[in-house]
Amino acid sequence: MTSAESDIERLRLGLSETGQFVYRHITTLVGVSSAWFFASAPLITIGPTTLAAYVAIQSLHENGQVDHGVLAERLRTNGIHAMLLGALPILPALASGLYVDAYLGSGSTVSAVLAIVCAYATLYVVLLLIPAFVSLSGGAGVVEALRTGRKQLTGHPTLSLTIGILTAVTTSVTAVFTVGFVILFPALAFSLHLFLFGFDDEETRNERKTMDRTRRLNQFPTES
Repeated sequence: MTSAESDIERLRLGLSETGQFVYRHITTLVGVSSAWFFASAPLITIGPTTLAAYVAIQSLHENGQVDHGVLAERLRTNGIHAMLLGALPILPALASGLYVDAYLGSGSTVSAVLAIVCAYATLYVVLLLIPAFVSLSGGAGVVEALRTGRKQLTGHPTLSLTIGILTAVTTSVTAVFTVGFVILFPALAFSLHLFLFGFDDEETRNERKTMDRTRRLNQFPTES
């Protein structure tokens, strides 16, 4: 099986599993989506709240319920990193908008070229951050998460771009109805991201659970 065929099969399975997962856990996922929407309202919190949503969906998949202990541990470990990473796409996106405005006002070729470059940089950062946030939600450090994001993007560019397009389509379709965006966007988009870039095999999950329990126990040492 070629790499392209493998990616197609991976996408097909991811879409199928996402649909089944969302159907089975729709009530909990609506709660996760709503919490993500309102907590992200200040924009500066979009990174940590996105991380929290990924962790909640991941624990729901693994345990059948949201593990608040793991959620708190992940935010404590990677919350600041998530906040900084969440701000990365904003800078080139704003720059692209400014250059587009400058081009419309002056017709400058330089402004048009810079607008395209900044738009491409925004797309690249967003596509890199999707698997990076999935990795952060699994407990990886920020450097490891960024390496994972870069590896997925460079090793599977077509799949990464397809996921970006599907995420944009999900955003557009759910945004037609404001309530639909609030209660469905993270449930659909983040679940798909996790099925494609996360959800380790059982052995790896057990190892991660053991590490999480050890970390929590170390935070509350017993008296001798």
